[in-house]
Amino acid sequence: MKHKDLYLGFLSFGMCLTVATTATKPAIAQCVISHVGVQLNMSNTPARQTSNVEMKSPKSCTGNTSSSTAVQVNTSNNGRVRQHQEVRHEIRNNGSNTNNVNGPTIKNSVVVPVNVRTPKNFHP
Repeated sequence: MKHKDLYLGFLSFGMCLTVATTATKPAIAQCVISHVGVQLNMSNTPARQTSNVEMKSPKSCTGNTSSSTAVQVNTSNNGRVRQHQEVRHEIRNNGSNTNNVNGPTIKNSVVVPVNVRTPKNFHP
């Protein structure tokens, strides 16, 4: 008798899970674009460190992501150094916005320039 009640309980629970998974829609989020860059210069003269990050997306974008990272390192004492990062992202909708998510693309870009002054006798 106890096994029969347990079996019916599991059967009821299984039916609830089946209905819940077929009745819910998949989660869709806004598009996200990100870039993280580091420019490290270890020299007795400072480097010229610049970056240009361009991020394009439709006004309302859902369901896609694009991300990148870049690291530039200089450890020489050979005069002037120029470090430049040129980054371009372009992203589009994935075409399945069934939940009517309608927000702007989340765009985040961080490039950290670091100049570490070293003594003239520094040899990496």
